[in-house]
Amino acid sequence: MRIPLLIAAIGAASLVQIAQARSLLDGDYAITRVVVEGRVQRPVDNRLEVHIDGDRISGYSGCNRFMGRIHYMNARIEVGPLAGTRMACLDQERQMLEHDVLAALQAAESFGLVSERKAVVLRGTKGELIELTRGAAGTEKVLRIAAETRPCSGVGKMECLQVRESPEQDWQLLYQGIEGFEPQPGVAYIVRVREERVDNPPADAPDRRLVLIEVLQETR
Repeated sequence: MRIPLLIAAIGAASLVQIAQARSLLDGDYAITRVVVEGRVQRPVDNRLEVHIDGDRISGYSGCNRFMGRIHYMNARIEVGPLAGTRMACLDQERQMLEHDVLAALQAAESFGLVSERKAVVLRGTKGELIELTRGAAGTEKVLRIAAETRPCSGVGKMECLQVRESPEQDWQLLYQGIEGFEPQPGVAYIVRVREERVDNPPADAPDRRLVLIEVLQETR
């Protein structure tokens, strides 16, 4: 009986480690350092970010939004596969930064905490490293998006998405875009987004931004 009990104890300890890792990593982060193949990059664009929620990971890598899974295996982690939008990177430096961000994430096998900087460091086996600094958490919400836009007036005349949070609500015009979201004409969506505060926005800009986390449903 001792061997089964020992195996059960080890299994329980592993589950505790996995739960602790998830709890430690969950949150919103800015990407503050990336190392791939000896290249060290310290992004100055504060839009570069990673959001971790349980086994889901998403973010902005410089030109595109990405999303995928993060797997916890005892003391190890595995990120990916990652999928993303397909916006062209016209700037070569930004293209290289995005390449390194995605490469470092998908190479990650372990992580460590840097408490004084409120940072998490993910490391690969060949020197890959990505440092994530914890930021202020946003608010997640699910939006239903109508298949057709409507003309609206903001800074100038534009086409606005029609959104609502539940089927019982009336459609409301959304006078801003959703970062990382590229709607197709004639397609209705249900999406999960994160609403974040924008510090010191221009007078004609909203004080909140919406960032796509994932597309939950498409209906043609």
